[in-house]
Amino acid sequence: MAEVKIQIPTSTSNNPSLQVGDFAFHQIIDETHPVDTADNPIYIGPILDIAPNFIMVDTSLDPTNINGFLMYSKDKRVNNSSLNGYYAEVTLRNNDTNNRSEIFAISSEVSQSSK
Repeated sequence: MAEVKIQIPTSTSNNPSLQVGDFAFHQIIDETHPVDTADNPIYIGPILDIAPNFIMVDTSLDPTNINGFLMYSKDKRVNNSSLNGYYAEVTLRNNDTNNRSEIFAISSEVSQSSK
């Protein structure tokens, strides 16, 4: 694979969620049949560097064939939505002194953030 510079017509600062390590894709849109060609994005590769008007991507694709609509996705192994950390402390309090309450279950999804 090779490092390829992909020019972007607008500034990458318009999309603050774009990060190094995201996966780049492009979609070639046929102007005569746009609906028929919009369902198979082509994987370019991981993003190595981000500049205001271009991104560097590790890819084996010919850079002259990378055109159309550019998009990206996040690495699900890194950008997960569960809690991260080593420990958690929880305090549960019933402030209703007139009614007795009972807890049946408490659960959470937690992932250790590093070792």
